[in-house]
Amino acid sequence: MVATDTIDLRQTIKRCADCGQEYTSDIVFCPFDGAKLGQGTVRIKVDPLIGTTVDARYLITEVLGEGGMGTVYSVKHCTLDRTFALKAMRADLAQETELAERFIREAKATAAIKHPNIVSINDFGALPDGRPYFVMEKLVGQTLQQLIKRGGAIPAARAAAITVKVARGLAAAHEAGVVHRDLKPENVFLLGRSDAGPEQDVRVVDFGAAQIAGKSRLTKAGIVYGTPYYMSPEQASGAAVDHRADIYALGVIMYEMFTGKVPFEGDTYMGVLTQHMFAQPMPPSRLDPKLARDMGALEAITLKCLEKQPSARFATMEDVVREVDKVVRVDEDGVAKVSPYLDAGASRGEPRIFAMADALELPSSGELRGRVMRVADVDAEESNTAERRGRVLLIVAGTMLVLALGLVLYKLRKSAPAEPVALVASTVSVPSSVAVRPAIPAPASPPFHNVAIDANVACEVYRGAALIGKTPLELRVEDGSTTRSYVLKAAGYSDQEVVVGATTTDRIDVSMRKRPAAVRAPPAATIPSTGPADPWSTAR
Repeated sequence: MVATDTIDLRQTIKRCADCGQEYTSDIVFCPFDGAKLGQGTVRIKVDPLIGTTVDARYLITEVLGEGGMGTVYSVKHCTLDRTFALKAMRADLAQETELAERFIREAKATAAIKHPNIVSINDFGALPDGRPYFVMEKLVGQTLQQLIKRGGAIPAARAAAITVKVARGLAAAHEAGVVHRDLKPENVFLLGRSDAGPEQDVRVVDFGAAQIAGKSRLTKAGIVYGTPYYMSPEQASGAAVDHRADIYALGVIMYEMFTGKVPFEGDTYMGVLTQHMFAQPMPPSRLDPKLARDMGALEAITLKCLEKQPSARFATMEDVVREVDKVVRVDEDGVAKVSPYLDAGASRGEPRIFAMADALELPSSGELRGRVMRVADVDAEESNTAERRGRVLLIVAGTMLVLALGLVLYKLRKSAPAEPVALVASTVSVPSSVAVRPAIPAPASPPFHNVAIDANVACEVYRGAALIGKTPLELRVEDGSTTRSYVLKAAGYSDQEVVVGATTTDRIDVSMRKRPAAVRAPPAATIPSTGPADPWSTAR
């Protein structure tokens, strides 16, 4: 069914001045070229799909939103009389066949994740103009982005509950080999209408968008598609990405829930990305001392998620859930309490220093000045305090030494014979200007060791369905961790599985075997039965 008239909708439209793309979602930078978007203008936008019926099943009633990947509509199933949400790919992206196919593949991969915190996808198809679409449950409530924008920071207990539900959903996705890659508050949906919480449930939406659109010819060369405020350092630098990029993004979301602001802001797309790669986030407790009491150990969990090196973060989303559950307790009255300390085994390590790449745009002085000055003030105060303590200790020790020498001389003179006894005493000079710092204990050995994986041919290394790198590859294995299975793949060779755990040696050399060529067996009469054994036989 096709409606005779289209319906006009008044929307706030943001248009990119560089590429001309238009968006109705609340984004700051164009995801295709990184240009900063303006405030937007309110105008009437005509969508010809409103009032039409797709595949004789879905009546399109209104536009719910528009982003970098496509448009989301509210639809009504003509037979079931139920409301769903339909997401159609952008027409310009759908012209690229490979992207259209990937759009459906990613949707099917998400549909295979059966978890209450992952949006449920029910159907697939194509619009009359050829654009692919998928149908999902229509969510009633608000996004986490809307909640933070309206009310600022979220109470620590409620933020922890949201964190656990998001992490559980992503843990199921990672187990299925699906990495989100564009996790942000806009993609975390809170079911229910209460601003005070708690939510009835939480859904994570929009999987795979960054991976699909990032390969579009619309994406400007040198730009990593995505939302810069939540992008991991490895994504920002164009390096290989695995599930730990989602852990970093979750850390940014936690930081924003607790403080009401993201850890890194900037006037340019690359200015934000550069800070993700090289700047240390300001601990929330230094932004507001009250947060130190409210967040407690949740601050350490947040900062561990935000480590620059993926190996220094939590290994899995299950680990994040486990640590949050350890430090947040709900008493009999339903009041959540947060422990002030995190177990030593999960504490955040010392800040790491990274070399600056010349090709990258540095953060402006205005972007970093406030953060650096606050850290410098704290460090200077700590240094002065230690110096004063050192002086006091030195003066006290010198005074006690002089008194002891005087007492020894007095006793010797009192017990000595009448004739004089010459005593030679060494003088001790205690300069008052010497500052002695307290001894710094040697750093404890890190609770992990490195394991190098190499093979006789160049291989790709997979963990589940996720490509984590190529040989030679060095993995950081935490002591006491469970074993993990990796698969090495190379064209023309049989896949080889290796298992890495806490007791694995520091190097694993894998001998890849060529796949045997198909050989037709000659007549039995011409081949002696006592010939050499087949070297590729599995019976060894």
